[in-house]
Amino acid sequence: MLASIALCVLLGLLLVAAALIRRSRNSPSERARSGLSGAHRKALETVALGLRAVAVGRAQGGRPLPDLQTVVHSGQRLTVRLAEEDTQAPAPWISDVSGKEWSVETKNLRRTGNAGDALTHPYSLTVTLGLYRGERVLVDLSRLSGPIALTGDDNDVLRLAQALISEVVSGPVGTLATVVLVGSAATPTVTEGLGARSARLHTASGRGEALAVGENQVSGPSARHTLHMGRDRAGVNAPTHARRLFVVTAAQYRNERWGETPLRGTDTLLVLGYIPALEWNLRVRSDGALDTGRLGVPIDTHIARLG
Repeated sequence: MLASIALCVLLGLLLVAAALIRRSRNSPSERARSGLSGAHRKALETVALGLRAVAVGRAQGGRPLPDLQTVVHSGQRLTVRLAEEDTQAPAPWISDVSGKEWSVETKNLRRTGNAGDALTHPYSLTVTLGLYRGERVLVDLSRLSGPIALTGDDNDVLRLAQALISEVVSGPVGTLATVVLVGSAATPTVTEGLGARSARLHTASGRGEALAVGENQVSGPSARHTLHMGRDRAGVNAPTHARRLFVVTAAQYRNERWGETPLRGTDTLLVLGYIPALEWNLRVRSDGALDTGRLGVPIDTHIARLG
């Protein structure tokens, strides 16, 4: 009798433990730590193929890389919108009449055979901002000419930052990018919610230590300059395609005077919090949309809300 009671109690405890484990695995924090979902990674693999095809084709044709405003993945089709008119789209891409938009059917990308050449992939800070009318919209952060502020509710800003960082360091597009979390942006509050542990993810105690990360990746004529003075286009298209994304809080941005910090043309600075003078501002809205401000890219569901 006592043995039967003990067995029932043991079985009950095991069932409770199993339920708690399942609940933990399905929690938002656990999903964040598990990395990119299958659908998310598949879409990014298509984007990576398409961007490499752009780089390979332009190099073979002796033409410079185009500046991309946005990359749009709509399932069967990939589209890039250009900052300037250019009708010389490399195969298998096709330009529209205006030269402001190139598109390709994703099934054609899988036959190009250029997926493995990471050195031809210069757009490694191209990340998903979210969806607009069901289509995935990506922006190359290294094309923006100054610090980028993430603003809104603190929890929403944290989740969005974690989603962007995770995509860069664990996705197939960010193969030549390094992310450096600086000071208070390197606390467990931020790092424990990231979807991957990667050799391309670094932490630093302050500005000096952060700037030393990846310095040996610099080659060619990339000049150092201050972010608030704008980017050197030659620096962005320099022989090295290495990119660095620094992440700081608004307090650290002010205290360490990051706005006056010389950064190279391929660097990007992401600020968690509101800084009045910044030109680029991504504001997370409570309904899940993202107000991209001057960037002018409509997003009705930001990346942290996906999957």
